[in-house]
Amino acid sequence: MESDSYRVLSRYYDAAYASKVALLDVPFYVELAERTGGPVLEIGCGTGRVLLEIAERGIEIEGLDFSADQLGVLGGKLHTLSPEIRDRIRLHRADMRNFALDRRFRLITAPFRPLQHLYTVADQIATFRTVRKHLLPDGLFAFDLFYPNYRALDENLGEERLDLEWPDPEMPGCMIRRFFVREKVDKLNQVFMGQFIFRVFDGEKVVNEEREPLQMSYYTYPQLLLLFEQSGFRILEEYGNFARDPIEICKEMVFVLCCAP
Repeated sequence: MESDSYRVLSRYYDAAYASKVALLDVPFYVELAERTGGPVLEIGCGTGRVLLEIAERGIEIEGLDFSADQLGVLGGKLHTLSPEIRDRIRLHRADMRNFALDRRFRLITAPFRPLQHLYTVADQIATFRTVRKHLLPDGLFAFDLFYPNYRALDENLGEERLDLEWPDPEMPGCMIRRFFVREKVDKLNQVFMGQFIFRVFDGEKVVNEEREPLQMSYYTYPQLLLLFEQSGFRILEEYGNFARDPIEICKEMVFVLCCAP
């Protein structure tokens, strides 16, 4: 996880994902927070894309992230909030595998796949058990993962693919384009490695380029069932996307877990 710094990505994160119109997770997690009433802990809170929406609904929320760069961006946003909203938020720089906070929560979330930055079974079990220790007896754990597209993992190795683009807020008339290149797939351990490439274009001319490595694991559904059992959870709800279609459509895997007896 030490490689997951997001030093470069944190500077582009908000504008990049604001341009991703297909990303529909925020209402799902906000509804869960309102249903449970808080307090909420968000793992992998990043720059606050989900966390701030929940805090603005009057719900107490704490955010945890391993990246100092991501938390630095979020910390800067807190100064722009009203004291009433700011007082509902606490931030922690910590490792999701072994964090130790001084309270338990009614809802813990891990939106937008931070659990796919766990690369070994030992780390996955450690994280789920740490989460369970921080839940109230009636608490819920909600998160999403992508369902692995095995053909896509094999295709286009070493080839740059345009991922997102948006206007450069600092250079009028320029566009930022994010490319991704998948460089290696470790099928045995279910991990792939690659890098994001951020290029600033003035017309068709590249005027700046920055790169950041990305490594992600992927899970099978039966593997997850075993992981839940080993860490003391059972499935309360499961969906194939944020529209709550059946998980059998095999697009996304969205789970709401509760503590097993």
